[in-house]
Amino acid sequence: MSRPRAAMPPTAFTPDLTAGAAEADAPPSSSTLVVRAVIRGLYEGHYAPGQRLVEPDLMAQFGVSRSTVREALKQLAADGIIVAHPHRGAQIRRLTRSEAANLFALTEVVLGLAARQAAAHIYKPGAREQIEALFQDIAAFCEEEGRFEFLRRRDRYLRALVRISENEELFRVLPRLQVHLIRKRLAVPPSERIRGYRKMTDAILRGDPVAAEKAARGYVARAATRTLPAFPERLD
Repeated sequence: MSRPRAAMPPTAFTPDLTAGAAEADAPPSSSTLVVRAVIRGLYEGHYAPGQRLVEPDLMAQFGVSRSTVREALKQLAADGIIVAHPHRGAQIRRLTRSEAANLFALTEVVLGLAARQAAAHIYKPGAREQIEALFQDIAAFCEEEGRFEFLRRRDRYLRALVRISENEELFRVLPRLQVHLIRKRLAVPPSERIRGYRKMTDAILRGDPVAAEKAARGYVARAATRTLPAFPERLD
């Protein structure tokens, strides 16, 4: 008798966009679903930096084959989410403060570019209504709905932002930067996030590329200031 499959969680932003705009809506493979589950686990605190990912445990948890787990681990390693050690298996990558600072700096530039280009293209049919509706979805978030629900709403907003920007490369770059900074203990309070997205959204809806980029970069910079002290200066 075959083992029943474990329920897979909804996708996070990162895996959806890695494939690019044309492939974002394609049905995900089993290995991609495992990747998404690990990323969600990072955000919810089920996985922590330095934690080992054991193949038999993942096979049992998700009801998939060893080859599927290995393909998922290969994808996670290629994105820098895990590190693989010979004879010791894989573990969630740990970041030093300087490594995290570099990721924040890159994210600031890339998200700023996405906001700038989205503002420049906001006059496309339906673009304004889409961004406004998705921001209102973010603004309506309640703490009781859980942190991953906020992430899900934010990611729908960011996917729309990238599509409106008409910059295909953002589908490849932005997700790989963001996933490294997903840590439950580092989460910025939703109220603070909503204020940042409101400022960015207002500038985009005005069709002001300069103000949109400034708002996006300022939001990331404030998040970095808040969270960088939680990263160790060096690894043991």
